[in-house]
This record gives sequence, structure tokens and C-alpha cells, in this order.
Amino acid sequence: MLKSLFISKVRIRVLAKYMEDVNKPYHVRGLVRELGEEINAVRRELLSLKKAGLLTSKKDGNKIMYTVDKQCPIVWELRSLFFKESETGKLLYDRFLPIEGISVAIVTEAFLKKRYVDKTDIDMLFIGDMKIRELSAAVSSLEKDMGRIIKFVAMKVEDFEFGKKKRDPLLINALMRDKVILLGKDSDLL
Repeated sequence: MLKSLFISKVRIRVLAKYMEDVNKPYHVRGLVRELGEEINAVRRELLSLKKAGLLTSKKDGNKIMYTVDKQCPIVWELRSLFFKESETGKLLYDRFLPIEGISVAIVTEAFLKKRYVDKTDIDMLFIGDMKIRELSAAVSSLEKDMGRIIKFVAMKVEDFEFGKKKRDPLLINALMRDKVILLGKDSDLL
């Protein structure tokens, strides 16, 4: 899908690198080494992305470091798009889409960064009227495929609404931090 939206394969690769970790700065030669692309093509894409408002730059010694501008209004949608097009995103989508009753599936910051900072951190949040046994089997299968434990929470819509009203720490943590909505949409969380 991204290849038909973006005309430059170098731009797609540069954006994909930045969307993996929106906090990581890169300089031209570092990206050239990591991506195996021509220096002029990478430089041209960095300048275009800066002009578009997706990246900012800062001089660091003799290097110009480019970082994601988190104030850009489309950064988080772009990150979501790139995650869904990644191998992991496609795997998750294919695994959970067939499960009936999932209204919303959220992949949290803990999953994206592969680390837990808080005791309320979870990897995924599922909201809907799904069969827990079916969901648990899908998660268990995913754990084997990915070689890691996945902490998840599944709840009915009314339990989600109640948890929001009571400001449940687990929900607040999952909703307020960086996340990707794998199934459903933002308005389903309001």
C-alpha cells in the first residue's frame, strides 16, 4: 500500500526508519549505512521531509541530526500506518481480525518499545464482546511466533466505559501513552 502512496522507495525506507522509533535522531551518513541507499537520495528525502514539516534538524558538531517533529499533526497517523504495514503489524492484524466481537484492538507503547516502565504496562488492549478463549489462543500462538510474552487485557465495552470513569490506572496508562489502534478507530475510545 505504501508503495502506491509514496512515489519514492527511498522516502518509504527513510520514513519507516524514523517511524520505528520517533525519538531516535539520524544523520545522513548514518542513514546511508543503515539503509544501503545512495547518499544524495537520502539527503534529498531528508530535506523534503524537513520541508514538509515531518523532521527537524539540529547541528551536532560537524553533523546535521534529523529527528521527527512530534508537533507535526500527522506524525502519529503516519507511525500507525507504517506499523500496520510492517511484518509485525501485518502479523497482528491477520491474527486478530478473524476474531469476532473485537471492537477495538490497541497495541501499546510497551509493545512498540519492547519494554515495561510501569507495573500497569500491558502490550495490548482489546475492547468488545469477543470470546476470551479464542483471543487467548490467538495471543498464545502469537507469543510462540514472536518468542516473547504478551501481556494483554480484554474487556467488554461497558467495563471499558466504567474503567474510564473511575480512571483505572491500567486504562489511563494504555490510552495516554503512545499507541497504535490496530482495529477500530479513535472515536471508539471516546
